[in-house]
Amino acid sequence: MTSAPGPADRHSTWLELFFDLVVVVAVSKLDDLIYSDAHHGPDGLHIATFFTLYLAIWLVWTSFTLYSNVVADRVRYPSMFVGMAGIAMMAATIPNGVSDRADIFAAMYLVTSGVGSSNFTRSGQVLLSWGAASRNAGLAPWIVSFWVEDPWWKLSLWILGLVISLWFSVLSGRGNSAGTLDRLNERLSRRGERSRRGTSTPVLVAAHVDAGHLGERLGLFVIIVLGEAMLQLVETLADVDDWSPGEGQGWLLLVTVVSAFGLLIALWWLNVKNGFAEEARFPPQFVLPAHFAAIAAVTTVASGIGTAVTATYGHLPVSSAWLLCGGVSGYLTVITLLSRQTFSWRVLVTVLAVVLPLAMGTLSSRVAPAVVVIVLLTVCAGQAWNLRVTVGPASDAPRTGPAAAE
Repeated sequence: MTSAPGPADRHSTWLELFFDLVVVVAVSKLDDLIYSDAHHGPDGLHIATFFTLYLAIWLVWTSFTLYSNVVADRVRYPSMFVGMAGIAMMAATIPNGVSDRADIFAAMYLVTSGVGSSNFTRSGQVLLSWGAASRNAGLAPWIVSFWVEDPWWKLSLWILGLVISLWFSVLSGRGNSAGTLDRLNERLSRRGERSRRGTSTPVLVAAHVDAGHLGERLGLFVIIVLGEAMLQLVETLADVDDWSPGEGQGWLLLVTVVSAFGLLIALWWLNVKNGFAEEARFPPQFVLPAHFAAIAAVTTVASGIGTAVTATYGHLPVSSAWLLCGGVSGYLTVITLLSRQTFSWRVLVTVLAVVLPLAMGTLSSRVAPAVVVIVLLTVCAGQAWNLRVTVGPASDAPRTGPAAAE
């Protein structure tokens, strides 16, 4: 099923941009979970909590983003504001992780997921290419978690619910769309007969995604997390007491900061040329998981470069080093897949670009943080050149590939 073409000049609305502002707050709070000082990195519980809460907030964001994408100017403002409030409350509970405010986070996830799904029902549409937006199948483990106290067990239930949601969403766009729609309408009809006899039940129709608008929203989200990364770099530098070049240490700080700034520029460049911008060239069941992988990677890079600045004269903590290097490796993997790189000897360069950051993760305890950041910058710049040569000059032009299929 091909997405219906939307207006050629449709862009993100003021409401959508206002909605995305709450994401800035959430990403900032999430970054605090894995940012560390120069002495020790985040532990396993903090890292697991980071990815779990991030995925939950992102799933809620995708529901409202796809809803506004589908209904365009018929969007319900109160529902969007409820979604904003829910994400804001989820963000407010993040510093406590899975401790005393964990149940509030779970409750807000359930509420916002329910509101997001009801938006589609009220519009008379169902999104078959990303089931979690209109039919979240992974809510039961979240409900069970209210009766679980142990942080790891509670987190495990949340992860199970998120995996079910993702699994259902990815697989829902691969089956018989017509058959799925018929079953949903039949189920809705039976429910209507039980609750309101003699009342006609509205028939659900398949929703169509505007690929250009979705690509813009995904790209804006990447810009948001890159902005948060820049904020992390500036705030960390501001907290450094001594900038003087005594015994060469000030110059080492300067090299680290400049390299980190260049690394963020390289990540931005890779995204604009080969990642999420202007048009979603793949169906939602592929492009949306890739999007989460990319933004999570950028956020781990943000925390890593912040730690690198703090630990300029020592070594990166092991967990921080792996978050930084693994984030760059994961980001390059996603961008390369989105670029649809053709097979050639340059694929070897891509493999090297993905593997080298991981190698730096193993060497981080033996070299200065500035060296780690310089290598990562070099790798990203090299892959940007590699993709430009491989994909061709067309990547510089606005991408007008085939519309996303559902």
